[in-house]
Amino acid sequence: MALSNAERQRRHRERQKQKLAAAAPDIAMQYENVGADLREKFYALIDAENAARQRAAAGKPVEITDFRRVILDIALNENQSLIANAARMILLKALSMGESSENEILEAQRQKSARIGVKPETSAISENRVLKEQVTPLPHYLRVPNFG
Repeated sequence: MALSNAERQRRHRERQKQKLAAAAPDIAMQYENVGADLREKFYALIDAENAARQRAAAGKPVEITDFRRVILDIALNENQSLIANAARMILLKALSMGESSENEILEAQRQKSARIGVKPETSAISENRVLKEQVTPLPHYLRVPNFG
């Protein structure tokens, strides 16, 4: 009986996972650490924004931003939470693993906006309210060999 393409791909992925587990048994833990680092940075950004909103509101009811809203803003390329741009920058810095600086990322965004013909979006929050945190390559980042 011939296997379907989807079944062959599933089996291939399973073999790749087994090879990876044999070569780097703690890789799953490392990925969890990367995710935890990003979550901590996002939560810190959200907490700082919520605290700044409460200080600015001075007793009036304030809409509190939550983690899910920021993630949705990033996924949908929106900025309803008003901190999605800062969160995107944290994510892009982490994904580039130190290969691209913040200035290079901003320049690439400006060039993309220029190609599309849209004015670059200005940040709704001041520089002082954005976390001044230098994102460097994660110490537990591991290059995994390709078992082609």
